[in-house]
Amino acid sequence: MIQMDDDYVNIGRWFSILHRRSQLFVVEACQDLHLTYSEYVMLIRLYDSEGAKQDDLANMLFLDKAVVTRTMNLLEEKGLVVRKRDTRDRRVRRVFLTDYGRQQHNYLRNTIQRWVDYLAQDMEPQQVKTIIHGFHLLAERASQVDLHELARDIPKGEEKSGLVEREGVYDRGE
Repeated sequence: MIQMDDDYVNIGRWFSILHRRSQLFVVEACQDLHLTYSEYVMLIRLYDSEGAKQDDLANMLFLDKAVVTRTMNLLEEKGLVVRKRDTRDRRVRRVFLTDYGRQQHNYLRNTIQRWVDYLAQDMEPQQVKTIIHGFHLLAERASQVDLHELARDIPKGEEKSGLVEREGVYDRGE
């Protein structure tokens, strides 16, 4: 029997809404810089990893190398980054911020802070800490899983009771 108020479906929908609305907010906030969401994410990562290899950035962000190359091309055209060949290994390209790119750091960081502050404005500080901790744990697990292996073991028949139902993790406020 299909349950209309399926906790797992709701959680997936909520993640999707948060992700999409976050993207839209960032793009809206970065209109003057003409940044896409992908470019924003790449710049934010570069502030902590300036001089990283392009391939390492792809791994850090779980992106295809071709996507990183296209994004870097756009950021370079916009004067935000410059790529330089590694002095020890000419095959490697390292990514550096330009002065103009560095000048955008505070604004770009404040962009995500504004969004998170907006989302959390009606929450108690302990709730915010719990969510931050929970997201950190979820991201760690998502980063470490063998997706192929996990997807292979999905039951094909009857619905299985999962952690959310078994442990009463999600309270619908009933």
